[in-house]
Amino acid sequence: MQEIIKTEDAERKSKPAEFRLEKNPSICLVYDVYDMRGKAVSKRAVVDQFLRAERTGFKRQPMRAATGPLLCADGDSWINILWPLSAAFGHQRTFFDVLQDRYQTTDVAYPGDTFKQMLIEKDYRQPIQSGIFDFFIFSGGGNDVLGGGALLELLRWKSEGGGSSDPKKYLFTPVLKQTLDFLRGGYMEIADDIRVKSSGRTRMLVHGYDYPIPRNDGVWIGRPFQARGYDLRADKQLIADILKYLVDQFYTMLEAVQRRKRNVTVINLRNVCAGRWNDELHPKAAASKDLALKFRSVVDTTV
Repeated sequence: MQEIIKTEDAERKSKPAEFRLEKNPSICLVYDVYDMRGKAVSKRAVVDQFLRAERTGFKRQPMRAATGPLLCADGDSWINILWPLSAAFGHQRTFFDVLQDRYQTTDVAYPGDTFKQMLIEKDYRQPIQSGIFDFFIFSGGGNDVLGGGALLELLRWKSEGGGSSDPKKYLFTPVLKQTLDFLRGGYMEIADDIRVKSSGRTRMLVHGYDYPIPRNDGVWIGRPFQARGYDLRADKQLIADILKYLVDQFYTMLEAVQRRKRNVTVINLRNVCAGRWNDELHPKAAASKDLALKFRSVVDTTV
């Protein structure tokens, strides 16, 4: 899947700077950006040319709102999918885009970041250490469990399940446990960092996505299942059960973090999308509004 983005400034100069935004088939929820010669465009270049102009300032610190909570976010393409620049190419608003209509926000999310990159780079530190944010919304880890190469590594061949209805029979559960242990440690590290950098002021809100639906043309979920011998139509219920198990295990991991870290709140987004998917893993705009309501129910009653 390839999409082209043109900046408004470039269009006005009649010399459009064109870029391709491509799904990375190996890492779900991650996009790679290329120029029209096929050369990879760095995150810094994308931020400099697009995000600063189109979204609430990437590095600029927001002024404290007179009333109402202040939100900061970091994460994957569930936070930032380069909208509205990507709207013309089929992408729809994320739940955080919807939250920006109501609250004063800053986000340092980038759709090309993996959980490991977020854990290393900690881009959220600059805004969080200002001490003015009430909430930090974080979205990460789906690329380690829900699709792409990670899902391919988790899935057993369909024939190995022996016709069982138990989704665990179709997964390499030791690999899943190792992955979830890594994610749990990473989330706890970030939670501690948020507490320290904000002097205990900022509450961290996290989520474990929703139950996705594979597609025949889906590079992130459909293809990994097909590569392991599953038929997306004939095995529809089995695949749904496997994906449900993975998402539920992700939430179990987050709930363990919540029990250990008092500054963490898990927002349960399961069954909110209700089939309203723009692709295999990104909600349609209508679903994003309902996802945002889940966050609002916590934000508006906590401050």
